[in-house]
Amino acid sequence: MEQAIEKQYPVSKSNQQFATLIAEEMRLWRTNLKSMIFREFPFEVAENRLTEWRGKMPFPQLPEDLQACLDEYLQFCKDVGRPSNKRYWDNEVVKLRKPKRPGKHGKATSDITSQLLLDEWQKGLDQARGEWELRLIDEQRRALLEKLTQLMKLLAELDEQLALLGLETGVLLDLSSGRLSEQDISQLKRWVAYMANDPGVRELCDLLGKMRQMEASTRLERATVSFSFEAFVPDTNSREEIVGVELGRHIEYALPSELALLSDSDTSTLFDLKYVEGRLLCFEMNGESPVELVGEREVEQEVDDEGQQGPMVICIDTSGSMSGMPETIAKAVALFMASKAREKKRACYLINFSTGIETLDLGESFGMKSLLSFLKKSFHGGTDVAPAVRHGLKIMQTESYEKADLLIVSDFIMSSLPGDMVESITKQREAGNQFYSLVIGSHFLSPSLHSLFDREWVFNPATSSITELLSFQHDVGVRSPTSHVAF
Repeated sequence: MEQAIEKQYPVSKSNQQFATLIAEEMRLWRTNLKSMIFREFPFEVAENRLTEWRGKMPFPQLPEDLQACLDEYLQFCKDVGRPSNKRYWDNEVVKLRKPKRPGKHGKATSDITSQLLLDEWQKGLDQARGEWELRLIDEQRRALLEKLTQLMKLLAELDEQLALLGLETGVLLDLSSGRLSEQDISQLKRWVAYMANDPGVRELCDLLGKMRQMEASTRLERATVSFSFEAFVPDTNSREEIVGVELGRHIEYALPSELALLSDSDTSTLFDLKYVEGRLLCFEMNGESPVELVGEREVEQEVDDEGQQGPMVICIDTSGSMSGMPETIAKAVALFMASKAREKKRACYLINFSTGIETLDLGESFGMKSLLSFLKKSFHGGTDVAPAVRHGLKIMQTESYEKADLLIVSDFIMSSLPGDMVESITKQREAGNQFYSLVIGSHFLSPSLHSLFDREWVFNPATSSITELLSFQHDVGVRSPTSHVAF
C-alpha cells in the first residue's frame, strides 16, 4: 500500500515528514483493525453457544440434547449461507430415537454423532470467520487507501504553497510532538493558501519575518585566524656541516690527530682501544630540514550585524471587531511568524486577547497540533489590549524572553493604555526589547498609541496594501514625525 501512495505522490518518498505520517496512519490502521476483528465478529453468539455445547459433552439427555444442538447448528448454517446437510443429521437423530437391540453400542454411537456435529459446527465457524475477516480487511484497506490518497493530495498542495512562502514542510508537519489529523491539515492548508495566494499578505509576512534584519549594520570584530608558514628545524639524521667535536666511533668523521695514531704500531693499539670504547674525537655533524608549521594571530575584520533575532511575543486580537477576514489574516500571520521562529530556533510566546487573554508558550520547540488548537480559539467580545501587553511585559522579564520582540496584531479599535504601562514599555525598550504593531483594517492607530511602537504597519484587506508608519527613535535619539511609506 505504501508503494501505491509513493508512486502516485512521489513527494511522500522524498519528504521524511510525509513518510512518517503514512507510517503512523498504517500503524493506527493495523491497531484499529485488530480491535475490530476482536470486537465485531458477527457470529459471536453462535461461537459462544458452540463452546457451551462442548462443555456438556457427552450429552446427558439423548436424543433431546442432540436435537437442540442440531437446531442451533442448522440456524447458524442458514445465517452464514452454508450447506447444512440437514437430511443426514435428521436421519441420525431418528436412529437415536429407535429402541436399541441388546448388544448394540448405542451410547458410543450417539457420542460419536454428537462430536461429529460439533466438529462440523466448528468447521463452519472457522470458515465464516475467515471469510468475514478477509472482507473486513479488504473494506478497511480500501478506506485507508482512499484516506491516504486524499491526505497525500492535501499534503502535496500544502507543500507547493509552503514553497511560495519560503517555509519548510517539516517545520509545520513535525510529528514528534503530536499527530496532526486530516482536519488539522485542512485548516493549516486554508491558512497557508490564504498567505500564498494573496500577494499582499505574502509580502506582509515576508516584511514581518525580517523585523530585526531592518537594523543591519557593519561593525569591526577582532578574530583569531590561522596561517601556515615554512621553517627549518635541526635534523640529527642530516650531516651537512660541522657544528662541533664529540666522542664516538665514527672513523669517517675522526679528527686527523686521532687518525695519526694509526701511523705507528705502538700508538695504533691506543686507537683500537679508543675505538672500542667509543672515545675517538670526531667531528659533530648536523643539518636542517624544512617543515610546515601553523600559527595564529588576531586581526580586525568587518562583519554584517543583522541584529539579534531573539524571542518573539505575539499578541493576537480575537475580539468581536476582528471577526471574519481580519481574524483570518491575524491568525495566518501568527502561524507564519511562529513557523519562522521555529525555523530559526527562536522562542515564541502567543497571547490571544479580547477582554481576557489565553497564552501558549511555544519555546524553541513545539507541536503544530497545539499551535493549531490555540489559533482556532476566538473570544468575540470587546477589545482590551492592556492585559495582553501587561502579560507580555511580564514574560519579557524572564530569562527565556530577554530582548524579545513584541508584535500586536489588531484592528486597534481600543482605548489608550494606562500611564504606568507606557512607562514599563519605555523601560523595556531601554533594556533591548522592541515593540511592533500590525493594524488590520483601514484605520491608523490613534495618536495616543503611536509612541508605543518602534515600527507600525497597516494592512488593508480590501486592497491588500501595506502602509508602514515610521515613528521610532533613530540613532540621533529623537522621534521622527510620522510618515507613510507604501509598499
